[in-house]
Amino acid sequence: MEDRIVLSFFIYSFLGYICEVIYCSVPQRRFVNRGFLYGPYLPIYGFGAMIVTVLLDPLHQWPLLVFLLSFLLTSVLEYFTSWLLEKLFSVKLWDYSKHKVNINGRVCLLNSTLFGIMGIVVEYLAKPVVDDLISLIPPRAVHLIAMALFALLVSDTVLSTAKMKAFRDALQRIRTLRAEAEERIAYLQGQGKAELAQELRLRIEATLEKYREGVRSSARHIIASNPTLSSRNEALQAQLDILHRWVRERRDLRRKYASDRDEIDRKSMDELRKAGR
Repeated sequence: MEDRIVLSFFIYSFLGYICEVIYCSVPQRRFVNRGFLYGPYLPIYGFGAMIVTVLLDPLHQWPLLVFLLSFLLTSVLEYFTSWLLEKLFSVKLWDYSKHKVNINGRVCLLNSTLFGIMGIVVEYLAKPVVDDLISLIPPRAVHLIAMALFALLVSDTVLSTAKMKAFRDALQRIRTLRAEAEERIAYLQGQGKAELAQELRLRIEATLEKYREGVRSSARHIIASNPTLSSRNEALQAQLDILHRWVRERRDLRRKYASDRDEIDRKSMDELRKAGR
């Protein structure tokens, strides 16, 4: 029984990832690789589906109640997950503050309604198909697959947590260095040592730039997969704004190069056609 639940959890996590990628990629007209983890699965959708298929399955004959409880319970799950991740990493991986009806930017009416609809889809359409699919797999194979997927999830969670912790620590280190530097520079200026203060500023900026480069390399996936990444801390939010802008500029530059390359290819083909006449 546990093995079937694990397999179902991963199937729904993968389907949730597909839905989330489509939902976020279509408006932006580019591929957005969503998620906190490296793999193509979103456990929050797996947990949400388990709530519906396990806890709400006894209510199968009352679709309206299934919708309402899916709406409520998955919203609680999303709120708690957002709160926990912010406590752990000092950042919000998603932010619904711009939506008209939201609670602390963690949940919003639109997404909660979609979750309620997805609860209906899971209970009445997806669950029978998923259950039939798993029943086709030999019991021993189900156990082995479930163990492998569980090990994969644990490994991915450890690596992703380490990645986010390093990201958080690097941002905090930059903040600390800058605050300490400003204090020392202000002191030197107060002592009438303007030249020394300027030299120190340049040295500190060079050191900070090295830290920023490290943050940028680790932040690329984090920022790209969480476009609304934010923080309640103003200093941290200022750094996140810089990283968001940097990611957008890199993306725009890649698009420009791709456009320039396509234009060169088109001109070359036109010249080849003319030469062949």
